[in-house]
Amino acid sequence: MKRNRWWIILLLFLVFLPKTSFAHAYIVKSSPGENSELKSAPAQVEIEFNEPVEEGFHYIKVYNSNGDRVDTDKTEIKKDNHHIMTVKLKKNLPKDVYRAEWNAVSADGHPVSGVIPFSIGKADGGFSSQKAADSALNPGTAADRAILYTALSLFIGTVFFHLFWYKGKSEQLVKRTRRILTGSIAALGLALLLQLPIQTKANAGGGWGSAFQPGYIRETLFETAGGSIWIIQAALFVLLALSVIPAIRKNRFSSFGYWTAPLIFFFGLLLAKAFTGHAAVVEEKTVGILMDFLHLTSASIWVGGIAALVLLLSKEWRQPDKTLAWETVRRFSPWALTAVGVILFSGLLNGFFIIRSMDSLFHTAYGQALLVKSGLFVFMLVLGAIHFLLTRKQRRTGISRTLKAEWAIGIAVLITAAVFTSLPSPPEPAPEPFYQTKAIENGQSVSLSISPNQPGKNVFELRVTDHNGDPVKNIQQITLTVYKTGLSGSENKSTFTLKEKTKGVFQDQNLSINEKGNWKIKVHGLTGDFNEINIMFTKSN
Repeated sequence: MKRNRWWIILLLFLVFLPKTSFAHAYIVKSSPGENSELKSAPAQVEIEFNEPVEEGFHYIKVYNSNGDRVDTDKTEIKKDNHHIMTVKLKKNLPKDVYRAEWNAVSADGHPVSGVIPFSIGKADGGFSSQKAADSALNPGTAADRAILYTALSLFIGTVFFHLFWYKGKSEQLVKRTRRILTGSIAALGLALLLQLPIQTKANAGGGWGSAFQPGYIRETLFETAGGSIWIIQAALFVLLALSVIPAIRKNRFSSFGYWTAPLIFFFGLLLAKAFTGHAAVVEEKTVGILMDFLHLTSASIWVGGIAALVLLLSKEWRQPDKTLAWETVRRFSPWALTAVGVILFSGLLNGFFIIRSMDSLFHTAYGQALLVKSGLFVFMLVLGAIHFLLTRKQRRTGISRTLKAEWAIGIAVLITAAVFTSLPSPPEPAPEPFYQTKAIENGQSVSLSISPNQPGKNVFELRVTDHNGDPVKNIQQITLTVYKTGLSGSENKSTFTLKEKTKGVFQDQNLSINEKGNWKIKVHGLTGDFNEINIMFTKSN
């Protein structure tokens, strides 16, 4: 038995192998720019996103002031750079006010859209700007995910209840266990079935009629990452449903042999779900998707375990001798404690990467939903701590009511999670120029500034000053070595020499910082008397 148990635990870790993840797309640059006034007609409209966009459901439509289309109706995503979407314009466009309406599906399956107004020549009228609705909530997606999260938690909670926590006679719980497992599988299938038309409707941007059009469904399935992941989820669900039939028919709820295959398919479903999570915003994508998977797994075990204690031990709590119920709670407590620790760690880490400012936390729909979820989590944690302390004492009374309260709060947490995972994550704050000063020997200091401090062309400026703040004038040469750090860091280093602008001030433009992340800048200088300057700066963007 112990050998089988460790085998299942080992199998759970086989799914900890994510290779990539996806994020909400938003514009980082466009040509023409929003509200720009051009001297001559452009040949095309080009939009660059922070993340790759999908082949399906993308377009740029350009209209003049009369509402006439002035593009060639052939929007393309660059083959060598899926961040960029372009459409060519008709030749010799006259002076007028124009608007470029665009739509795209980000790699995590969330559709984004907006309008870029611009003019050729002097604009007679005012501009109107329409950005992508960052706070827009899709009620259908939120409801579908609430069903999905609840079903996942009920299933894993019931399975783990019999495998790890309950040591009584399973025959007494056969009917209830069958109903819960059958109901959770049915709810899981319903959530996956509804997910496809809901996603298709959001991608197409129309009503429910568009959700069931074969052409749109085909485009969702085969031209978006969300469709590919849905196919994988559907296959895993079918395998899961088929694999649980023998265990349910033969009432083998506590047999590890019967539940090995179902658990593999179940955790495969959780992993597939993590590939469509908000973790994509983080720079370390592998870390982000792993944290999302761990977060969802731990939350399912915790909330599902409480649900199993409520639904399967209802009669035990009414018995004069509640020893069996208390022993089950006692065995569940270490699992709950571990799950809470993983939830806190993974949630804080992903939250740190996604919520980059206090303004995003308090003034965006995503941040506010996250605050509500965190508050409910604290209430649930308090009740869990009370139950944990009570298990360390021999009690004659039951805790059925407080367990129900904890489960109710857990359901509220899952619903809140369904809401905020259906919201676009807040865009990163605008980049700010980097400036830092470090002291070196002889009372001198080195100051480095990088502007605008974002991927692409940046101006690097370095100053060496003495203890009075005056420039040190005998600097012969300054070279910078730039390289990225972190799990996705590269050993490829870029070294370049700064040009002396004035005495003690060196400057140059460079493209070494070519993506977001954490970077190190090593400064090497040589003075007129052959002394060396060696100092390291660390920055993020």
